[in-house]
Amino acid sequence: MVERDEPGQHASARNPGNLNPILGNKTELIPLALESLRLHRTLAAELHGTGLHYALEPVRRVLVAFDDRDRVELDETERLIARYPEFPTQRLGASALRAIEPRLSESIIEGLQIDGNESIDSAAFNAALVEGARRAGAEVLRATAQGIHATSHSVSAIDTDAGRIDCDSLVLATGPWVAEVAAWFGFELAVEPVKGEMLRMRLAPPTIARDFTHGLISLYRRGYDEVWVGVTRERRGFDEAPSAAARKALLEGAVRLLPAIREAVVREHVASLRPMTTTGLPIVGRVPGWNNLFVANGGGIKGVLLSAGIGAAICDLVMTGTTALPVENFAPRGPH
Repeated sequence: MVERDEPGQHASARNPGNLNPILGNKTELIPLALESLRLHRTLAAELHGTGLHYALEPVRRVLVAFDDRDRVELDETERLIARYPEFPTQRLGASALRAIEPRLSESIIEGLQIDGNESIDSAAFNAALVEGARRAGAEVLRATAQGIHATSHSVSAIDTDAGRIDCDSLVLATGPWVAEVAAWFGFELAVEPVKGEMLRMRLAPPTIARDFTHGLISLYRRGYDEVWVGVTRERRGFDEAPSAAARKALLEGAVRLLPAIREAVVREHVASLRPMTTTGLPIVGRVPGWNNLFVANGGGIKGVLLSAGIGAAICDLVMTGTTALPVENFAPRGPH
């Protein structure tokens, strides 16, 4: 694996590690998302057996309503999730919500609790993946790719600032940094950077009992006293600097849900770039016109979840040329 920066330095590790295959997902992506959740559970068990842990655990999320318009959205979400019995839901009135979390805003009138999702410590997950790969014989090289060698529509090597590396196959998993690399091969990837900012906060114990969401704003319960507050979505090119405006918006949204956030301490304000496609769907598969060139990109806001399914599918395609995972509709387009 050739990586210009430390693995996990960008969006892959700067998030609350939410593994939620239904909510906020495109219908055509749900089969892969469901399979990815299953693969995450399998992978966690395999890595746990080698002593590598990253806190995979069940999560209960509650979508909250402030008014009748929000209640209509809860109705729609409840009908959607009812198609998937492995994700049971429960409507909660105001008194039931206060029994779960007394610090919730008094303006919240109802909630929809969703079970069946998971979460991971995404930074620890990245570290475990890299260490697990090393133990399996992989090499992680800190270097910058600079060009390719190819004959007869097959890649034979890449040039890096650390030297030439021969290869039997090449997988492009570059995140939003795609333009230059794709140009080497004469094709385009419709992937752009979408900036997301979050706050990692210390809340006075006890921590919140659930994850709570209203619109784009979510409070994610993580660890003993930690709450992640997210998220913003902006198209700002490759600007990864945290902004005062985003911090203000996140805090205001969080306080509306949980006024006690006013007393919480911001431990970290993170900003990172998610690779988003124009369709909202990932790009997974072999590049047409090339024998051994593959793309794994465009996971967007579901990137941590989809990483398990996309990784398994790419492995199948590289090794056997086929995969049973539902990625056939996400294949990259051919040369321009």
